[in-house]
Amino acid sequence: MEFKSQNKNITNLLKFINQCGGSNKLDIAENIMVSPAALTKISKKLLGDNVLLEKKYIDENNRKKNLLVINYDRFYSVGVLIEENFTKVILTNLKNEILGELKFLNHYDGDFDEYLKDLLKFIEEIVNKSSVVSEKILGVGVVVTNEFVVKKSLDLFKEDRFVTLKKMIMQKFSGYVFVETEIRAEALYEAFLEPNHKNFFLVKYGEKRGSAIIIDNKLVNPAISHYRSMGTRHFIVEPNSDMYCEICKKKGCFDTMVSPKNIFEEILKENNYSARIVDIYKNMSFDEFIKRAENGEITECKSLRKVARYIAILMINHNNLLPLDTFLLSGRVFKSSLFLSYLKMYLQEFQLGEVHEKLIVLEKNIEKEELIASFLPINYIFYNYHFQDGSEE
Repeated sequence: MEFKSQNKNITNLLKFINQCGGSNKLDIAENIMVSPAALTKISKKLLGDNVLLEKKYIDENNRKKNLLVINYDRFYSVGVLIEENFTKVILTNLKNEILGELKFLNHYDGDFDEYLKDLLKFIEEIVNKSSVVSEKILGVGVVVTNEFVVKKSLDLFKEDRFVTLKKMIMQKFSGYVFVETEIRAEALYEAFLEPNHKNFFLVKYGEKRGSAIIIDNKLVNPAISHYRSMGTRHFIVEPNSDMYCEICKKKGCFDTMVSPKNIFEEILKENNYSARIVDIYKNMSFDEFIKRAENGEITECKSLRKVARYIAILMINHNNLLPLDTFLLSGRVFKSSLFLSYLKMYLQEFQLGEVHEKLIVLEKNIEKEELIASFLPINYIFYNYHFQDGSEE
């Protein structure tokens, strides 16, 4: 098995069977728009590699037929989710169903070698506990959360550490290793779970924030910075700002300008750090901040208008460069009609287009967030699975 080049017919076949739970060849051919001969050729390869299974069934007319289903136990995936204070390791099958999980604390004081040693040990432990042979490990997906990037990554992961991480995991297991940030991994999984969301820009804003772009089921705009292997890329939305970002080393980037921490700091600064104002905001959650805005608090409304302006700039800049069909909005703030009205106002003010009509507010899905890391290797089964077969080249 090799991951070599995208085969759209294989992709469409696997996605269709996955969505419907199994189907006969005639229905598959009609739905993915290939000839019966082409479908037979593709399915023969997949059946031969045991990725597909053939099951017999009797239809409503009492006729015997064969049903093609995905063999979800053909391969397994390991997901590594690196949070601020702990790392979670899970093992799933190709359906991304959890077969085992464990987590350990990130108390390493910058000792990367010790962290890597423990990570490899825990991956091996969860695989062995589940009685999965290493040859069936499709790959390992590593997802770095926003909190870890901001608060711990500069300490534990230096410039080349993610390259070392990938190399050592690949030496231990035969599969591939994929490293992404949380938002980009979420975008990939969203594209898979919701096929109707095509060519979209995902914006997440709250305690966790960031953006990602999917075109033809693939991430675009890979990182160009120090965190190349993490998929981090910050965009400047306020060139004249004096707010400096420790991650991208620039001033006025989106992540810094809309950070709740910086918003609160700006409010305190504007009020000369008066004891009354400090007392109000020192322990305030961002959800409370949004509620105060919805209740008409002027300071909060002013801050949210500024955030809406920066998000609008980010969206319009990308819409002008890429063929985006949809803007997916994730986070509590987008459920606020007040904030959405601010956002649409700026979108219409900055561009006389239909961007404000392309907005979709996503519902939070805890389970989905748990599984974004293990999905990274599974993504390659569905989108990049290529068979070496000299007789048919």
